[in-house]
Amino acid sequence: MVKLNSKLIRRIYGKGLLIFLAGLIFAIFCFIAINAAVNPVSTPQYCGSSCHEMQTAYQSWRLSPHGTNKSGISVNCTYCHLPSKDKYFRHLAAKAYAGAKDMYKHYFGGEYNVEEVRQKVLKNMPNERCKSCHNDLLTNLASPAARTVHTAVLNSSDKPEIKCLKCHENVAHQRQSEMLSP
Repeated sequence: MVKLNSKLIRRIYGKGLLIFLAGLIFAIFCFIAINAAVNPVSTPQYCGSSCHEMQTAYQSWRLSPHGTNKSGISVNCTYCHLPSKDKYFRHLAAKAYAGAKDMYKHYFGGEYNVEEVRQKVLKNMPNERCKSCHNDLLTNLASPAARTVHTAVLNSSDKPEIKCLKCHENVAHQRQSEMLSP
């Protein structure tokens, strides 16, 4: 059996500790850098001013209750169009995918069809995104029918026939016809 002297053991553990600390510092640096890079490109103003494809969505958002309301609360695009920031890595991966896809379509894609994209978003928007902010669905309802529908939404698992956006599609983006009307 080979005996290792204590100096050799300390040197091995010392190098391992140094490598671990260097990796930890690098990971923290990457975390800070990624957040510093992602935050500025996650605002509605960035999307609306940087990309001509998003100008209609930006203007319709600005005129909507999510963009402008009496309480002064503004709901950013990422709240609805990406997974919650509580699920950090899932949110970051979805942000990277959406950004890469949008950049590819911007430079290499065909003509941007606003209505086609809107219909796809309406079809695929999960109720969970709405319910993450609107967790008081059963308070201040205008009618018993609204209570019935909201109860069904709370108990559903994103069934296509029970979608928040079926009734509230203009809450986040005002339709263009409404935007241009006097």
